[in-house]
Order: sequence, then structure tokens, then C-alpha cells
Amino acid sequence: MDDALRRQVCRLIAGLVVSDDDLDAQEDAFLERLLARFGIPSSERDSIFPIVDRSEATEAMKALPPEAQQEAMALLIEAAAADGKIVAEERAYLDTVAAVVGLDAPSLEAKIQAALG
Repeated sequence: MDDALRRQVCRLIAGLVVSDDDLDAQEDAFLERLLARFGIPSSERDSIFPIVDRSEATEAMKALPPEAQQEAMALLIEAAAADGKIVAEERAYLDTVAAVVGLDAPSLEAKIQAALG
């Protein structure tokens, strides 16, 4: 995944974790770990803005190559579960992007439950 794709995935993740207008400390820590994993220095955190909101998520996800879509979907689920709960806004965001990657509702629910552990 090149730098532009990594930043786009980070935008999707950031959009999810702030979808409920509450960036929990655990969600923020998840974002920091994601940036480090993708080789984006914390000093460049602003580069993942503007974040992708739910209304833009479908197009943003469609723009990713299939392998990046799958990785992004897994990361979105992990990010949503980072604080131990999935709120309605996060669920709606996940539903939106799951449809793009062909993940049906029961499969999404199973992945969410596994992430919540």
C-alpha cells in the first residue's frame, strides 16, 4: 500500500472514530498506533484530515483497490471496537462501508462481536 492509500485508510478510520463526536482516549491511542504502523509520523497527524465522514465513506472505500478495501474494513472494525463499544453512529458507518466490500450484515456482526471479544 503506497503512502496515499495509507493516508486514505487513516482518513476512513479517523472518520469512524469521531462519527459519534467523541474521540475516546482508547480510540485516539488506536489512531496513533495506526499512524505508526503505516509509517506516518505523529507530527504529520494533520495529514489525515479532512477525515472521511459516513456520507463520503462509500466513495472513499470504492476508490481503494480490493486488497486495501479488505484491510481497511478490518481496521475499521478494530477501531470501532477500540473503546469496547460500538455506538449507533459507528454502526451506521460500518454498515455503509461493509456494503461496498460485499460484507453482509451477519458477517459484519460476527466480525464486530469477535473484535469486541
